Amino acid sequence: MIHVDFHLQLNHNESWSMSRLHFHDYYELLLPLTSPGNIFVNDQVYPLCRGTLYLIGENTLHRTISDGSHARYVLHISRQTLSDLSTSQTDFMQLTRQNFSRSTMNNEQMIHLIEQFQALERNKNDGRFGSDIRQIGALLDLLIQVAPILNAATAGESIQNKDFMRVSPILDYIRDNLTEPLTLDLIANEFFISKHYLCRIFKTATGFSVMEYIIYSRVLRARQLLKEGVSVQQAGERSGFSDNSHFIRTFGHLTGTSPGRYAREYQHQNQLLLFSNEKQ
Repeated sequence: MIHVDFHLQLNHNESWSMSRLHFHDYYELLLPLTSPGNIFVNDQVYPLCRGTLYLIGENTLHRTISDGSHARYVLHISRQTLSDLSTSQTDFMQLTRQNFSRSTMNNEQMIHLIEQFQALERNKNDGRFGSDIRQIGALLDLLIQVAPILNAATAGESIQNKDFMRVSPILDYIRDNLTEPLTLDLIANEFFISKHYLCRIFKTATGFSVMEYIIYSRVLRARQLLKEGVSVQQAGERSGFSDNSHFIRTFGHLTGTSPGRYAREYQHQNQLLLFSNEKQ
């Protein structure tokens, strides 16, 4: 029997703003039911609109901000589940080829997709006879609908307002120099601006602080290095952490696990995925 690893939520908030950047080891399907708002992904800002379906890849830095009341469906689904549910004819692993895409739907598509999310909500695996099969069926119906929509989609044009255009080179600089001892003074001097002005325009354009972006970006890079088999100490050093104990504490705080355990769990999951692919 296939084990489906996913989590579905229907969230509604009178005012919505993620308190911080985040990332996870799941693919996220995001369907806003209200507008407007913005979503920050990696180093770009995109509009968050009703009628648009978003796919956010695993280990992709993102944050959503809405102007007022915000309702949305959020589905987290693992790479392993996408692989297990795939066949030679219907390959859901195509969804993993991009770390971010979005597709605007017509009203009919939007209504149908909402109905699919509602069906998945109703068919929870509550332990009763047949509930697991109904749950898998509802999930398959939803993926069959969204896969063609998202496979043909791209990230599209990002928001290029004045504030973000000023910050975009700073984001590039941070990303290209994560191994360096980045400080507010160093970055401000690089762009010939004051530290106070740097903090203000960065916060205005992105919704979070310079140091928050640096720390999250370093942890993401460390996770990628750990996946590649790099040792814990080297992963910390090569992602910009000068102190190994500080790296381990920060990694644990932001991910909920230690670097060593993360590496072991990833290797185990990767072996399962390879075994599953060999069986198909």
